[in-house]
Amino acid sequence: MSSQPVSGAFARSAILLAGLQAGVLWLCHHALEKDPWPEIDRSVFGTIYLVFVFVPLTLLLLWPHRTRVTLWVSAGAIGLFLVGAGWRAFSGGSPGLETGPIEDDRVLNFLAAWIPAWVILVPFLRACLESGRWNAPYPVLFRSAWRTCLTLLEALLFTGVFWLLILLCGMLFQTLGIESVRTVINDPRFIYPAWTLAFATATQIIGASDRFIDGVLDQLFGLLKWLLPLAALIVTAFTLVLIPKLPTLLNSGERVIDSWVLIALIAMTLLLFNAALREGERDPGYGPWLKRALRLAPPLLVIVAVTAFYSLSVRVTDLGLTPPRFWGLFVATFALIYSLGYAWASLKESPWMDGVRRINPLVSLLAATSLLLSLTPVADPLRLSIASQLERATRSSSPETVDGALRFLRFSAGAPGRDALDTLVQGTARGIAPEQLEALRQEAERIAALETDQRDPVAEPEATPARYRAWKERMRIIPQDAEIDPSLEAAISEAFMLSASMLDPPEPASAPQLVFVDLDGDDVAEALLLTGSLQGEPRHLRDYTIFRLADGVWTRWSSGPWL
Repeated sequence: MSSQPVSGAFARSAILLAGLQAGVLWLCHHALEKDPWPEIDRSVFGTIYLVFVFVPLTLLLLWPHRTRVTLWVSAGAIGLFLVGAGWRAFSGGSPGLETGPIEDDRVLNFLAAWIPAWVILVPFLRACLESGRWNAPYPVLFRSAWRTCLTLLEALLFTGVFWLLILLCGMLFQTLGIESVRTVINDPRFIYPAWTLAFATATQIIGASDRFIDGVLDQLFGLLKWLLPLAALIVTAFTLVLIPKLPTLLNSGERVIDSWVLIALIAMTLLLFNAALREGERDPGYGPWLKRALRLAPPLLVIVAVTAFYSLSVRVTDLGLTPPRFWGLFVATFALIYSLGYAWASLKESPWMDGVRRINPLVSLLAATSLLLSLTPVADPLRLSIASQLERATRSSSPETVDGALRFLRFSAGAPGRDALDTLVQGTARGIAPEQLEALRQEAERIAALETDQRDPVAEPEATPARYRAWKERMRIIPQDAEIDPSLEAAISEAFMLSASMLDPPEPASAPQLVFVDLDGDDVAEALLLTGSLQGEPRHLRDYTIFRLADGVWTRWSSGPWL
C-alpha cells in the first residue's frame, strides 16, 4: 500500500500536536514543582500525564489517517480508559498507591500492564484504518504490527541520539566556560518540547517510508527464519530430556527448571515461526522434508509450556498469590495458549502452519483484553493477591504460613493490604469463625506493630545436632592448646544451625579450621573459622566466619569469602 507523501501541512500539524503535548506536560511539571498539590489531586496529575503521553503518541503513529473519524474516536476511547484506570490507580484510596506521594514502583506496575496492551492494540487500529474494515486481512495486520513496532524503536533511537547531541553541545560550551547553554538544556521548558518534537519528527519521517520499513523487515525475517531449525532442534532435544523428569515433578511438586527459562524458549521459538511464516502468503523456502520436521516442534512446545505453567502453579498454591506471581501465571498461561494454537496449526492438513493466521490475532486480542482488565477492579493483581493471602491466613494451621501471609499484607500490599490487616486487628473481617478470628486477631496485632519486615534467622532443616557434632569433631584448632569456652561453643553452634550448607558442604570438603588470632590490634584474639571446600591456587579454605569476644561473650562479627 503506498504511503502518504510528506507535505508541509502534514508536518506542521504533527508538530502542533507535539507542541500541545509538551505544553500540557510542562504545565503539570511546573505546578508540581511550584506548589505541591493536596494528596487527593495526584490522581489528576497521574491521569493527565497518562492521557497526554499516550493519546498524542497514538495519533502521531497513525497521523496519515488523521482525516478518519475512526482514528479520533479510538483516540478518545483510549483517553477515557486512561482517565478511569489512571484515576483509580493514582488516587489515595486505590489499590495502586500508598497514602503518600506517587511511588515509582506503582507507576511502573501500571505501565507494565498498559504498554503491552497499547502496543498490541495500535497495530489492530492501524490495520483497520489501512484496510477500511475492523476484521482486517492477516497480511495487513501482520505488516501493521511489525511496522508499528519498528517505527517505535527507530523513533526512540532517533530521539535518544538527538538528546545525546544536545547534551554534547552543552558540555562543549561548558569547556569554554559558557554555562548558559547547559542551563537552558536542563530547563524543563526546553526538555519537554525537545523530547516531544524530536519524537514527533521521527515518527513522521519513518511513517512516510513504508517501503524502507518493509525492506528492513524482509531482510530481518529472511535472516531469522534460518534460526528456526536450530530452535526446533533445541526444543526437541530439551523435551526428550525433560519428559523422563516429569514424573518426579508431578509427584514431588518441585520445579525441574526455572519456569522463566522455559517461557523464554517458547517465546523465541514462536517468534522464529512468525519470521518464517510472515504474512502466510509465501513459501518459507525450507523444502518439504524440513517443513514436515518443523511441524514436530509446536506439539513439543506444549509439553514445555505445561511444565512452566505447572511450576508456577505449584508456587502459587504453596505461597499464595502476589502481583509478581500473578504476572508469572499470566505469561505462562498465554505461553501455553499460544503453544496449543501453534500445535493445532502444525497438525492440520493444510498449507504449512496456515492456522497461525487465525491464532495470532485471536490470542493477541485476548492478551490485550486481559491486560486492560488487570487495570480495573475486575482482575486487579493486588486485589486478587490480598484476597489470596487472606484466604491463606485463615485456612492454614501453620504459624509460618499465617506469618508470611500477614507480613505480605503489612509490608508488600500498600494501603489496601494494611486496611485488610486492620480488619483482622479490629475483628471485623467477614467469613471467619469467631474462635479462629480471635487467634488471627492476636497475630495480626503482632504483625501490625512491626516497623520492618526483618525476620529472625531460621535454622536449616538439615542442620541437625548429630551433623554438628560430626562436623565439630573434624575441626582443627590453631593453636592446638586453645580452648573453646561455652560462649564460643554456643556462637559456633548457632552459626552452624543457620548456615550448615555453607559451613559443611557436601564431600569433598576440607576439615574446618578455627584459628585464634588478633585481627583488630586490641591484644584480644578473635576466632577465625575457615570452612567450605578448598579453592583457588594455591588451594585453601576461602569461606570465613569471625567471632569476637566482648564483655565475656562471644558473638559473630562478620563472614564472607576470602578472595
